[in-house]
Amino acid sequence: MTNPEWQKEDFQQFVNDYGIDIVINNAPSILYSKKDKEHKAHNSLIAFFLVTVGLLISLSLSLFFMEIYFSIIVFITVISLLVAVDTVLILNYIKSNIIIRPRECWFEIFRYNDYYCFSYYLIFTGKCHPNKAKSIIFKLYQDEVLNDTIDITQIEIYLKINTDDINHLGYFFEYGEGKPFWKEDINHKTWQYFPYDRSKNENYIAIANWAHQYEWLNDLELDFDKLHEYAPWVIKRWNVDNLKPLTERFKKKINCKSRYIESTPKLRPWEGNLENQTYEFPNPTWETDIINDAIKKVIGEEYRVEILKDLKLDLFKLKAYFRELSV
Repeated sequence: MTNPEWQKEDFQQFVNDYGIDIVINNAPSILYSKKDKEHKAHNSLIAFFLVTVGLLISLSLSLFFMEIYFSIIVFITVISLLVAVDTVLILNYIKSNIIIRPRECWFEIFRYNDYYCFSYYLIFTGKCHPNKAKSIIFKLYQDEVLNDTIDITQIEIYLKINTDDINHLGYFFEYGEGKPFWKEDINHKTWQYFPYDRSKNENYIAIANWAHQYEWLNDLELDFDKLHEYAPWVIKRWNVDNLKPLTERFKKKINCKSRYIESTPKLRPWEGNLENQTYEFPNPTWETDIINDAIKKVIGEEYRVEILKDLKLDLFKLKAYFRELSV
């Protein structure tokens, strides 16, 4: 549930009053793992399966018509060509395994009296589900319906600003401390508030898992296995080049509504006791629901998909299914 008391501030007016440095300096630096990767060329994978089917059909037809007509030259040429194309496609898919990283950060500024909320939207280059088959299904949905494969997360920072002083109150974000990095079932209701002091002494906010929930560097250091298994960790800082005010036009472009992103601040600092205030994410299972609905309607409810070969020719049906949803 959002709070209608908050009013969005005009960015230029805020800059005129307080300057841009306050927004840049409060933008949360993020630690992310170089082991968090995804295959970008999923269309090459689809084409690979298509060519593989063509290869099998060619072999079957050659054997079927062998007694009527068979040319060893034509047979070798066709098979060699299909194998070569298949090899290029699968190599392209394998080589496209790139690091998922925070690419840019957009922000909005909200105000209620002398309370402010800086809402930062961190844009990641993608997201990779632990279940490889489900990851491909969701990427097909993103391609056809959302028109991109980025991932968007939110971090809210609350402040109290008057003419003489800036009082940093704290952070509010989806907390994933203690969860294994590749745990498939993620609870997206775990939003939690942290006092500003938690960020002192270079205690950066770090990626907690594949779903891009967050935890603190102190949390990560206590999880020895995660800290070292997913090293090296890289810190991403924001500046005037990659930190941008979020416009209504860009909100439509990145489909905030379809992603169930609520921009209005979620807490009421003027009521006090921020640590005890709660927030219920409106649709925490929306991604899982999309994947499961697609499997049920296209592949079959009783069919279990875990690895890429479980999809096979269903990739084309899934792509068509999502294309119909986008109309």
